[in-house]
Amino acid sequence: MKVSLNWLKEFVDVPVQPQRLKADLTAIGLNVESFQTVGDDVVFEVEVTTNRPDCLNHYGIAREVATLYRRRLKTLEFVCKEVAAPASAEASIEILNPELCARYCGRVIQGVEVKPSPDWLVRRLEAVGQRAINNVADITNYVLMELGHPLHAFDLVRLSGRKILVRLARAGEQLRTLDGVSRTLTAKDLVIADAVRPVALAGVMGGEDSEISADTHTVLLESAWFDPASIRRTSKSQGLHTEASHRFERGADIEMAPVALDRAALLISQLAGGEILRGVLDVYPFPKHRNFIELHRNEIQRLLGAEVLWEEVERVLRTLGFKVERRGTEGWRVTPPSFRLDVEREVDLIEEVARHYGYNRFPARVRPAPPRISEDRVRSKELEISSTLVALGYREIIPSAMVDPEENSWFTDRPPVVLANPLSRDASAMRSSAVPSMVHTLKWNLDRDRNDLRLFEMGRIYSAQPKGLPDERRVLVLGATGNRWSATVHSSERAIDFFDLKGDLEQLFSRFDLPALKFEPSDACYLEEGLTGRFVAGGSTVATLGLLREGLADTYKLRRRKIWLAEVDLEFLLRAPLRQRSFKPISKFPAVERDFSLILPVSTPYGRLEEAIRGLGIEEIQALTPVEWRRSEDLQGIIPAGHVSLLLRITFQSATRTLASDEVDASCRRIMESLGPLGVRIRASA
Repeated sequence: MKVSLNWLKEFVDVPVQPQRLKADLTAIGLNVESFQTVGDDVVFEVEVTTNRPDCLNHYGIAREVATLYRRRLKTLEFVCKEVAAPASAEASIEILNPELCARYCGRVIQGVEVKPSPDWLVRRLEAVGQRAINNVADITNYVLMELGHPLHAFDLVRLSGRKILVRLARAGEQLRTLDGVSRTLTAKDLVIADAVRPVALAGVMGGEDSEISADTHTVLLESAWFDPASIRRTSKSQGLHTEASHRFERGADIEMAPVALDRAALLISQLAGGEILRGVLDVYPFPKHRNFIELHRNEIQRLLGAEVLWEEVERVLRTLGFKVERRGTEGWRVTPPSFRLDVEREVDLIEEVARHYGYNRFPARVRPAPPRISEDRVRSKELEISSTLVALGYREIIPSAMVDPEENSWFTDRPPVVLANPLSRDASAMRSSAVPSMVHTLKWNLDRDRNDLRLFEMGRIYSAQPKGLPDERRVLVLGATGNRWSATVHSSERAIDFFDLKGDLEQLFSRFDLPALKFEPSDACYLEEGLTGRFVAGGSTVATLGLLREGLADTYKLRRRKIWLAEVDLEFLLRAPLRQRSFKPISKFPAVERDFSLILPVSTPYGRLEEAIRGLGIEEIQALTPVEWRRSEDLQGIIPAGHVSLLLRITFQSATRTLASDEVDASCRRIMESLGPLGVRIRASA
């Protein structure tokens, strides 16, 4: 926000040079980015945080300056010279939605002459970045920048029934705003209407049908308070951000409404002529009151580490507008002013004292010992996942969670969370699958000739629910394409395949103490049939992996590429403890290998065999290695149709003794007996 030094001096004496003022305002939380000389004035660029709407005006900044330099702040007193005719005879105001408009004030001014503003007003507005329009409109903007409360002026003659209704719009109603845009309203938009139609978008912008023009002679001046959430929703849905909405969204001062109204009415009578009709049309059905906060002296000392004098505490708070009542020797009862919506707790009051007392006045102390910080176990697991995947050759990506809902549906049947005001169709929903983000990232890199890729993302997905908030889950996605390694003089290049991706997942899972995982075929809709699988634990899918389906690859113009994808339930991993690494000595005794040439039905997955063998609990089995696999078409007449031949190598070894042949033979017989129910029979053994 631009702040004029000359304007500030109308409210408070500023005893320092601009450079010092810049540093001092920044020290109390009003960051001054820069200042420049404009004629005989100095204009500061002040960054006001969203919780301090009271400083989005010159009077609010002057209040901070008065407290900072112990100067007197000018009291706001505006006395309007009224005529005998009552304003209530010329206009009426009704609030139909008091929960969205808590207060609406109006004044009627007759005999106004609309003309260009005087030079001093134009210069002052231009110094703070405002464009001059006409004297009436410029005065409303002037008061906005001076006192921080948005105003609007209506041509009263152009209001049907000379009536103001504050209500919600009817779906489909039209309003042409002052920027010349015809807007279609929704049932959630708060409007100012006359007896027939909407004439302004409440708290955002007025309408052309009732704007001030050269023919205007009777003005209805509006000063109101609107609900911040309602104004923010309308501003976003209509794509319209104004100085007025900027302040209402953050929380305007409801008690400033009649004060700003009188200030504007007084200026209009001085600069545009006319007569101010008697009385303010003030509709305030449910007056708001601030509750007091107990402030304890010992709590100030505990939090700040130093004792602040009673008088200093009271001076700071009173100059900032707080009502302070001393309560014995223990502290104070403090009531925040209506413009300080950010002050709700005792610690907020202590912060106000600290800001103006001066942070540099508190002693610097070295703590006797570092604070105890508990380990963030979830973060430790995330780091373990990242480091494991990086060691396997993957790089982390952080893509946007916004997707096209239609594209999202290609990968999952979970409904995404559709945005109310999307920036574009391609980013109009919060994804319910992270796979499309990975595919886009792979394509983006491939289009730039980065061909050998292994990427991963630890992100979130969002699923819309019939009732309540969306379901939010964390997922891990892997994407790979190109070669596992490139060709060299020592070896040929080798493309990434299904087993590379599966092996990488198994390597990752080995870092966690997980229940037994089963690997089985998957029916994921976006993966190629026959080249997809999933890891399952307790009936729930832990990870799904496979090759991107050919039709989808064509859609993304990746037909010549093999895109390998994996989606992991990250929350499942993060719930599991990390596996404790322990030293296991290598056996001093010889190992014995036995090869089994097996015939089994093609429908029997290898995992079932390994599960059956491991289930025997033979401690001496150290490794199961599938050595060779052949189909019946390759061995016609040797194995029956619908079967495959598998050469399985089993390694036996004991940590305490040398195994005898009889022991190994007995274990082999048990193994074959366990495989019988699976339709497996032996072809030969060695």
